[in-house]
Amino acid sequence: MEEEVVAMEYLLDQVTQKDVGKRLQVGQEVIELILDQEKTPDLEQDQSVVDRMVDAVASSWVNSSNFKVVLLGMDILSALVSRLQERFRTQVGTVLPSLMDRLGDAKDQVRDQDQALLLKIMDQAANPQYVWERMMGGFKHKNNRTREGLCLCLISTLNVFGSQSLTLSKIVPHICHLLGDPTSQVRDGAMNCLVEIYRHVGERVRMDLGKKGLPQSRLNVIFSKFDEVQRSGNMVLSPVSGKVTCPAISSRWCVFLPPELGLVWAWLSWQHGVVLARPADVNM
Repeated sequence: MEEEVVAMEYLLDQVTQKDVGKRLQVGQEVIELILDQEKTPDLEQDQSVVDRMVDAVASSWVNSSNFKVVLLGMDILSALVSRLQERFRTQVGTVLPSLMDRLGDAKDQVRDQDQALLLKIMDQAANPQYVWERMMGGFKHKNNRTREGLCLCLISTLNVFGSQSLTLSKIVPHICHLLGDPTSQVRDGAMNCLVEIYRHVGERVRMDLGKKGLPQSRLNVIFSKFDEVQRSGNMVLSPVSGKVTCPAISSRWCVFLPPELGLVWAWLSWQHGVVLARPADVNM
């Protein structure tokens, strides 16, 4: 048992040191120790160690001016996600500020690895909606690359997890605001987001955008892009599964509407972020 305690203290010492050269030397060892349950058997139980490790990695490694340290820091966080799984959920609020900053990094490798880590967190530690509720402030980030990066991350989230993983009605107003961003890349990213949301959700997006107070000229451009996607045959509307639930109510309940109320069905499911089923959609 004494070895286990020493191993944990050693691990913590490595991630909290400040020397950049030593970080580069020990980074891979730290990752291997995290993934080796025999050498660090108490990691899951020692919450204080995990808290200090995550805080140190997020604040000092991921925020480092040395991009190699940044990449190692994200690898360490990725290893912690793999090891802790849902237990990492309590750390999401600690790591997101640094990870959102890195979506705007000057290096493609850092941005790509950052986005991959965010998607991994959504997959293994916390559901996409939980993560995005804590990321929406990034749409007002001072770095235009970060604002653009969030748009790209949202598109990836939709393609990996589907539209039903998110309450998109809470996110769309932020995207609409970015349509007027001073940076053209951000405006393009926001437009691509809306098109991607339309690909997954369909006509209820058009209905909702008409109520957002956007200039008619801008709406015309958006709707023409929607029409292009529809004509191209690239719509990927998420099918309603056999197990239809309303998460906001209970995993055992759903709301049924007759087919003739299709528009009502679409509006309700869009506005309330729940899966509302018509009888024809459900395999009993």
